[in-house]
Amino acid sequence: MKMKKAEYDVLGMHCVSCSTAISKLLSKTKGVSDVEVILSESKILIEYDEKMVNDQKIVEHVSRLGYRAVEHKE
Repeated sequence: MKMKKAEYDVLGMHCVSCSTAISKLLSKTKGVSDVEVILSESKILIEYDEKMVNDQKIVEHVSRLGYRAVEHKE
């Protein structure tokens, strides 16, 4: 199992309900082992199995809730 850690900037996340919805959805996604949504910084920290889920699927899941996720580049 190859785990990847990634950080995403989230546009449109403004309240606790927003962050809770994102956290619940991603936590239920097959292959995701850890999710931390940081509302004050509008970002998601996530760890997932690259064989089960990929960057595109994570972005698609977040967009279904009405937010835009972009992988954070340092």
